[in-house]
Amino acid sequence: MDAIAKLNQMPLRHPLYGKGKWENIGLRVLPVDNYLTFYLPVESRKTVAVIRIMYGGRNVDEQLNRLDV
Repeated sequence: MDAIAKLNQMPLRHPLYGKGKWENIGLRVLPVDNYLTFYLPVESRKTVAVIRIMYGGRNVDEQLNRLDV
């Protein structure tokens, strides 16, 4: 959880999730051990919005497509 807590420091350093609509809205992904943390930087508030944390072995595209973002 330390890695997630540090997202407020340079949140744009992690790569965009470059698939479909997710890249267009700026969704970023932070791998932490066997998990993936998906988040959106909110630059106007100098914070991030964590969208989803999931096990990296799951079908990521399928799980993200279930979100209403």
